[in-house]
Amino acid sequence: MKKAFNRVLLATAAALAVPDIAFAQEADEAAQADPGTWRISTGVNYSQGDYGDTQDTKVVSVPVALKYRRGGFSVRVSVPYVHIDGPGSLLDTPQGRDAGFGDDTGFDDSAGRSDNSGSGNSGSGNSGSGSSGSSNSGSGNSGSGNSGSGNSGSGDSGSGSSGSGSGGSGGSNSGGSDDAPTTGGNVSGGNTGTGLPGTTGNRRGGLGDIAVTLAYSLDFGNATYFDVSSRIKLPTASKAKRLGTGKVDVTMGGDLVKDVGEATIYLGARHRFLGKPAGSTLRNTWGFGGGASYRLSDGTVVGADYDWQQSVVAGNSPSSEVTGWVNVGVTPKLRLQVFGSTGLNRGSADFAGGLSLSYRLN
Repeated sequence: MKKAFNRVLLATAAALAVPDIAFAQEADEAAQADPGTWRISTGVNYSQGDYGDTQDTKVVSVPVALKYRRGGFSVRVSVPYVHIDGPGSLLDTPQGRDAGFGDDTGFDDSAGRSDNSGSGNSGSGNSGSGSSGSSNSGSGNSGSGNSGSGNSGSGDSGSGSSGSGSGGSGGSNSGGSDDAPTTGGNVSGGNTGTGLPGTTGNRRGGLGDIAVTLAYSLDFGNATYFDVSSRIKLPTASKAKRLGTGKVDVTMGGDLVKDVGEATIYLGARHRFLGKPAGSTLRNTWGFGGGASYRLSDGTVVGADYDWQQSVVAGNSPSSEVTGWVNVGVTPKLRLQVFGSTGLNRGSADFAGGLSLSYRLN
């Protein structure tokens, strides 16, 4: 009786183990089929506006970013240099818009969705016009916003689409950034309420705030996706030069994305938890964005985005911006993106524009 019981137990264990072994083999095969993609990118972003002050503030940022994507998951680290000419202060460094389409759109060597999401890191981010206020694309923003988002461009993404922005995030054909906004949405027209030092001269520059963005794209089926992202701003920019707040910021965002033939549409939202310097009246903010893009037969993608972002200082105008962009393949591994943006109110940059290059390493 005991031997029969042992045989049944052994047979049952073997039967249960077979699916696990098969699943492990399938997972291993999937991992070998998709080793992941590495991309390096850089670019230049410019914005100009008075943000309610008597003088314009001009911001130029040059980010260098490394991004890894595997399946629906991606992680991006962006290290920027920033230069400011004007009385305004930066709350977060514009990280630019991610040009890294093509790894899974068929533009390079495989098929599937694009790897640049909508507002995920998008939007113009935390704007605050006025000499007594503070004013991201990103998310998305942005971007950077790239937001980020850029970026959403979820998150703070490039101007227009974070990410989420900024942004920031997952996998649509929209042109958001994975990081902070590229526009003046990150610019404060004065120091009151920011907790930043007084005037240190109109022209200054240096290392900006480093941004780390994590994103994942959930496939709902029927060409519908939900892209979630989280962006962390590391306070590496000089607070004494008013290139940053000297505090960590965290932005959480999400985009609902729908592919319709060669077109993609998205709607996104994000929430930024702002690190507050001592003596500041800065607050956490909400941002919203939406847009559409269209993929042409030669692999070029064109799009337009709208982004709205609360001011980081209560009572100041939110940012409200529209962005147009185009993304083209230069070589099978190199892509170029160009964008232009304009603000619709005094809490936004009068003009922002830039370009980014993204090169696939594997």
